[in-house]
Amino acid sequence: MDNNSNSCYTKRKPFEELTLADDFLFCKVMQNKRLCKELLEIILHVKIDKIEYTESQKVLDDVIDEKSVRMDVYVQDNNHTVYDIEMQTSNTKELPKRSRYYHSCIDKSQVSKGEPYNKLRKTYVIFICTFDLFERNLAKYEFDTICKQDKNLTLADDRHTVFVNAQGVTDDQKLKEFLDFLRDGEVSKSPFILDLRKEVNYASKNSKWREEYDMLLAREQLLVEEGRKEGLVQGIEKQKQDTVSFIQKMQEKGLSAEEILASLSSGELKQN
Repeated sequence: MDNNSNSCYTKRKPFEELTLADDFLFCKVMQNKRLCKELLEIILHVKIDKIEYTESQKVLDDVIDEKSVRMDVYVQDNNHTVYDIEMQTSNTKELPKRSRYYHSCIDKSQVSKGEPYNKLRKTYVIFICTFDLFERNLAKYEFDTICKQDKNLTLADDRHTVFVNAQGVTDDQKLKEFLDFLRDGEVSKSPFILDLRKEVNYASKNSKWREEYDMLLAREQLLVEEGRKEGLVQGIEKQKQDTVSFIQKMQEKGLSAEEILASLSSGELKQN
């Protein structure tokens, strides 16, 4: 969810206007294992037996500068391959460098001090963008580490980065149908797209998720009203991450939405 940190102070949509292109709703829809697995198969042209969620949203910390990122959809398959899927609607011009940072965070979370490097798993960092980052009109840009002197020689570091472009052109019918739905809400007769629309409709009517979204909005508005000018973007993003964790903890304790909002307003989050 770090993907919107550069525009997090911009007024967000009301919950009822969210679409699959909004990271909050995308995260909720991708909690459906079957749909998440099929989307990965469509994007990567791989066959996956099953996926598992390590957490609903994975938080990875950099112990050096305490910078943390909350990844939208973080899953692994039965072969221990790791997939991070990010929804991106703002072209912040930093995505290539951010993908590098995400890979480094994932790697550091897999290997402890003294352990062999061959424990590192195959990883995919995937950005689904509503814009064309590279302006080549391709629907998908895939990057591996390739030898400059011999383009047929690939470095076997098992690190893969993919940028999906909702504005791009493709002959891949399944990918095209997904991008048409993401971009324009166009619904084909594909079982995957029909099920995806059904899940989006379900998510948009989920009262618990509406409460969670409204609480995040309320917290962001409080931060803006407090006038955090120095480090505004970073401060709000850190508070967003803390708020998500706080809300989830309070929900696990059985507190109502009203009680959680009261706790946020009273400053209980800062005390924790």
